[in-house]
Amino acid sequence: MKRHIRSILGLIVAIVLIVLIFQQTDGIQLASAIRSSNPLWLIAGLAVFCLGIAGRSARWSSMLRIASPSATPRACLQPFLSSLALNNLLPFRAGDIARAFAFNKELGTGPGQVLASLFVERLLDLASLLVFLALGLWAFGIQSLPAFGKIGAGGAALAALIIFVLLAFPRWLQIAIDVCLRLIHKLAPNSGNHLADEVAGAIKLLAALGGRRILPLIAMSLIVWGLEGLTFWCVAQSVPGLLNSAGAWFALPLATLATLIPSTPGYVGTFDYFAILAMTLTQNDAVPAAAFAFIAHLLIWLPPTLIGGIWLLIARRKA
Repeated sequence: MKRHIRSILGLIVAIVLIVLIFQQTDGIQLASAIRSSNPLWLIAGLAVFCLGIAGRSARWSSMLRIASPSATPRACLQPFLSSLALNNLLPFRAGDIARAFAFNKELGTGPGQVLASLFVERLLDLASLLVFLALGLWAFGIQSLPAFGKIGAGGAALAALIIFVLLAFPRWLQIAIDVCLRLIHKLAPNSGNHLADEVAGAIKLLAALGGRRILPLIAMSLIVWGLEGLTFWCVAQSVPGLLNSAGAWFALPLATLATLIPSTPGYVGTFDYFAILAMTLTQNDAVPAAAFAFIAHLLIWLPPTLIGGIWLLIARRKA
């Protein structure tokens, strides 16, 4: 029941935000701005985006290889792209579920280890985006964001630092997982042994990723999100009429963090509304800002959805 409520709420949020966008934007001018975009800059943005996707897959591989040498960057690329495609098309983070349970044989991992890596991946992404948000707020002189609890540059930077420190010292998480494991043993003693093995593998991986090993992962995370920011900038360069294309660097964290708000698969509405907000806050007009948001959304949604979906169908037929 809760899942249905979340889906309905997400659909309502998406519809409301899309309506707000088109209330504030002339549809004919928007269509003209999109058609006038420079394809050479879009091709450059696509190339940079693909490089960033490869980097994110390599980062995931570097985490899993601690537990399994079979989880090479090449072996991880197909599950990674397939999970992106499923997340873009299906609700309830179906791609994450598939990544945790559908590719263990190929990667030589257990579900617990993959879930642990996904947890670290999400925290690294969140902290990296908070770093870019802090830099954007500071660089553009934006004092606060009411839609995000009036968070300022200092607050965003502090939150990112806390996450990085917690990842470097994962003992707190091990304690929490151990408490949950004991509770599950009491509630479901028959499945406790198998679950204990998976949790033990997850804890071992989390412990191994802590300390000095987290530093390369932090660096990789900042680089791959920097590449995505460069993708946004290339899209901004392609749109005629944008007065400040550098605002794309602020749109990156604001629009991506907005996907945490309940929405539809593919983040229709949430991503677009807050990308437009970021561009207008950085002194751009509404119509080119909306053209930028829709083009950027399509560029980062369509390629992984197509490639990952086709790859998944081919692998399913072979199976």
